[in-house]
Amino acid sequence: FIDPAIQLGIYYLLVAVIFQKSQPAYILFLACAIIPWKWFTTAIAGATNSVRAREAVLRQISFPQIVLPMAEVLAETGSFLFALVPLGALYLVYPERLTPWVLALPAVAFVQLLWTMPIAILLAALNVFLRDIGLFTTHALRIWFYASPALFTIELLRRGGEKYPIFGAWVDLNPFTWIFGGYRDLLYYGRAPDWASLALCGLASVPVTLVALYAFKRMSPSFVKVL
Repeated sequence: FIDPAIQLGIYYLLVAVIFQKSQPAYILFLACAIIPWKWFTTAIAGATNSVRAREAVLRQISFPQIVLPMAEVLAETGSFLFALVPLGALYLVYPERLTPWVLALPAVAFVQLLWTMPIAILLAALNVFLRDIGLFTTHALRIWFYASPALFTIELLRRGGEKYPIFGAWVDLNPFTWIFGGYRDLLYYGRAPDWASLALCGLASVPVTLVALYAFKRMSPSFVKVL
């Protein structure tokens, strides 16, 4: 409960108070992105180190090693559910933002899970061979966050994309553009999300999943030897 609440407070202070960004119910606007992003980053961080941290178990017991990163992601999914409590408390301040569309939250969360799982599996395998992958991932995720419509609206990022076409292409291809948009439609604007875009976003995770599974399968026989 405390960690996402502190993060919300920090970003609210930075953007709304210091930079004086005007946005109605801005702390709820932030929560719709920061809390799902916290789920994503903690799941990736735990999964990245999941195989290397269990070196002793891998040497003693034969089991499908892919369950290690998957278990980390599922465990953080439970933490995400608890993190929804402070988000729900914000509706005591903004009751007019609460609509029946919040019941569709699992659909958007499922799309996010479709992207989280393959990235977690791939990084867990790579981390066995590249010991600094965890440090690289931390910085990459930070850049990813600020290059996503988390602190600002998607319209603001698109205006930047008009000036820098490469950034504009990134905005369109970034899965969290559509995932954050889905959360905000449900939880902030109180309306139906863009189901077509979310469906395409989910389908786009399929080739990434296949690559991750193939890579993990090819690398896993060498895990014990390398560790």
